[in-house]
Amino acid sequence: MKKESRKKYLLKNTIFFSIGNFGSKIINFFLVPLYTNILSVAEYGTVDLMTILTTVLVPIITLNLSEAVLRFSLDKDADREKILNIVTLVSMITALISIVMIPVLKIFEITSPYSLLLAMYILTFSISSILLCYMRGIEKLLDYSVISIIQTILIATLNIIFLTKFKMGIRGYIVAYIVSYITTIILCFIRSNMIKHLSFKLDKKLLKEMLKYSVLLIPNSLMWWIMNSMDRVMVTSIINVEANGIYAVSYKIPSILTTFTNIFNQAWMYSAVKEKNSKDKDEYTTKIFKALSIFVTTVLILILVILKPLLKIYVGNKFYDAWKYVPPLLIGSAILTLGSFLANEYTAHKDSKGFLFSSLTGAVINLILNVILIPRIGVLGAAVATCISYMVVFLYRVNDTRKYIKINYKDVKLILSWALVFICSVSVYLNKYSIIIEVASFIAILIVNRNFWSNFIKGIFQKIKNRK
Repeated sequence: MKKESRKKYLLKNTIFFSIGNFGSKIINFFLVPLYTNILSVAEYGTVDLMTILTTVLVPIITLNLSEAVLRFSLDKDADREKILNIVTLVSMITALISIVMIPVLKIFEITSPYSLLLAMYILTFSISSILLCYMRGIEKLLDYSVISIIQTILIATLNIIFLTKFKMGIRGYIVAYIVSYITTIILCFIRSNMIKHLSFKLDKKLLKEMLKYSVLLIPNSLMWWIMNSMDRVMVTSIINVEANGIYAVSYKIPSILTTFTNIFNQAWMYSAVKEKNSKDKDEYTTKIFKALSIFVTTVLILILVILKPLLKIYVGNKFYDAWKYVPPLLIGSAILTLGSFLANEYTAHKDSKGFLFSSLTGAVINLILNVILIPRIGVLGAAVATCISYMVVFLYRVNDTRKYIKINYKDVKLILSWALVFICSVSVYLNKYSIIIEVASFIAILIVNRNFWSNFIKGIFQKIKNRK
C-alpha cells in the first residue's frame, strides 16, 4: 500500500471502531458504580463468575468459528455467501447445545437458580458475536459500530430499569443482556441483507478450511480464559466470593487504557493483513509499535496518578480496596496490548499455532503462580500472577513473530518510559510522597516523549483545520 493510502486506511478503520467500541466501553465503565451500589459484594462476585463461565463455554460451543468467519471474510476472493451459510449452521447447532445445557447448569449451586436465563444468555451472546464478526469481515464497519452502540445503550438502560425500578437483582442483569443481544442479532440480519443471501448450501471444503483455522483457536481461547479468569475462580475457592467481587472491580480500571488500545489493535488487524507482503512493512510496523508503546505507557502512568481519587467516587465504599490490585493488572494489560499488536501477524498469516503456543505458555505460568501466590499473599498474588503471565506471552510473541516481522525494539525512550511505569506503580503503595512521585513520573514521561506528543497534538489540530 502507498504511504498516504495506508495511513488513511488505518485512520478510517480506527475511527469506525472508535465509534462503536469507545461509546460501548465508556457506558460499560460507568455502569460499574450502578452495580457496586445496587448489588452486594457477593452478588457482584456471582455475576462475575457467570460472565467467566460464558467466556469459557462460548468458544467450545461454537467451535470458535467467529474468528474464522472474520478472517476468511477478509480475503479478496472470499465467497461471503458460503461463509454466511456456515454462520447459519453454527447458529442452529449452538441453539441445540444451549437447550441441552439447561439441566447441566442446574447441577451447580451458583448457576442453578438462573439455569434457563443463563442458557439463553449463552445462546444469544454466541450468535450475536458470530454475526458481529461477519459484519467486521465484510467491512461494514460503520454498521458494526452503530449496532455495538445500540447494544450497549440497551444494556445500560435495561440494567438501570431492572436493577433500580424492578429490583430484579442478578436476574435483571442477565435479562438486560439477553434482550440487547437479541436486538443485535436482528439488526445484523437487516443491515447485512443476510436473508437475501442465504441458500443453505453448505460448502464442505470451505467449512473444513475454516474449522482447521478455528479449532486450534479453541484451546487458545481456553488458555486465555485461564489467564484472564482462572485467578478469579481461585480467589473465590481459596478465599471467598466477596473477595472476588472486590477483585472483579479492580479488573475494570485497566479498561480505561484498553478501551483505546483494543480499538487501535482491531483497526491494525486489517492493516496487518494488507501489509503482510509490503516491502517496507518492517519499518512501518516498527514505527506504529513504538507509537503505541509511548501512548500506552503515558496513559498508564496518568491512570495511576488518579487511581485512588477515582475509586473513591467510582465505586461503593465496600469496593474501595480494589485499588491495591490495580497496578499489576494495569501493567499486565499494557504489556498485553503490545502482545496483541504482535498477534495480528498470526491473524494475517492464518497462524493458529502461534496463538495457541503463546497463550499456552502464559496459561501454564499463570496457573503455577496462582497456586503459589494466592495462598501466601491473597488477592494481590492473583494480580501479580496475571501480570507476569501477560509478560511471558508478550516475550514469546516478540521472539516468535520474527519469522513474519522484524521490529526494532531497541529504543532508549521506550526503556526510560517503562522504567518510569514501574517506579510509579511501586509508589502507589507508599503512604508518604506517593502522589509526588506519581505526578513527577507523569511529567517525566511527557518530557521523554515530547516529540511524539507534540506531533500527535499538532496532527489533531491539523485534521480539525483541514475539516474546517
